[in-house]
Parts: sequence; C-alpha cells; structure tokens
Amino acid sequence: MKKTLLLLLLAAALFAGCSEHTHDSKYRSDCPRFSAMTQSTEMVKAGQAVTFTCVESRAGKLLNTTFYTWTFTPSDGVVSTPSAAEGGLYDGKNPTCTVVFPHAGTYTITFRGDYAGSGQVEYFEESATLDDGTTARYSANTASDTSPQRDYLHATLSKRVVVTN
Repeated sequence: MKKTLLLLLLAAALFAGCSEHTHDSKYRSDCPRFSAMTQSTEMVKAGQAVTFTCVESRAGKLLNTTFYTWTFTPSDGVVSTPSAAEGGLYDGKNPTCTVVFPHAGTYTITFRGDYAGSGQVEYFEESATLDDGTTARYSANTASDTSPQRDYLHATLSKRVVVTN
C-alpha cells in the first residue's frame, strides 16, 4: 500500500511539474510562415524549366520530420523536381521545385508543407494573401487526424501562373 501511495504521489508531482509549461510559447511547435512564392523567370514559357521558391519570412520552431508536396492544376504533362526529399528533417531552408509546363495556359501551383511537431502543438487556422498574390493557409491538427503518434502543423501556398508559348 505504501508503494502504491508513493507511486501515485510521484506521478502526481511529475504531472504537475510538466503542466506548468502547457502554454509557454518556448515549448510550442510552430510552422514556418512565408512571404512569397517566387519564380526564377518573370515570363514562364511552355517547355522551359522554371524554379519556384517558397520564401520563409519566419522559421518554424520545434519541428521534426517534414513532408513537402507540390501539385499542379491542370497537371497533365507537368514535370516537376522538388529540391527536398520527402520525409526529411526540417532544416529551415526555403522549399523549391523546378517545373516544366507542357502548354501555354493558366496553372495553379500549390505547395504544402507538413511538419511533425516535437513540442506542444495547439490547434489553429489562419490564412493570408501574400504581397505577390500567393494565398497562404496555416493550421495544426490533432494527432488522430494524421498519425496516432504525432501532431502536425501545415503550411499551404497556392499561386496562379500564366504560361506563354
């Protein structure tokens, strides 16, 4: 009985000691914020490579495994080469992707960064229109939405691109 009571007291002390940091921002994971999605050439031409870069204005904090996804609408014939490998550790570098659009027209390019939090993750949603017209959305989900072991933070940037011949 004494051992059980001692274990309960130790567990309570440990829980109380950790809970004091529950809302302390230095222990909170945060996804990076972006200022723009730039392109390597002003005029994007069909069949020529152009590099898109998501420019971080504020680095992420307390992040582990990161997954970057680039999608294109329409996607038929689009060839893309992202610079970062899937599932790497967050390194604070600006994500880039080299793209060749097959035809003239208007495309939407979307970047999504999924960042595994290594600190506390609090649910949030926010959006903004960046100076270059890129739409940015930021959010966090609970562990059950993505993985039973981890909370994830998300950054999604979308930009319309006009491709000429």
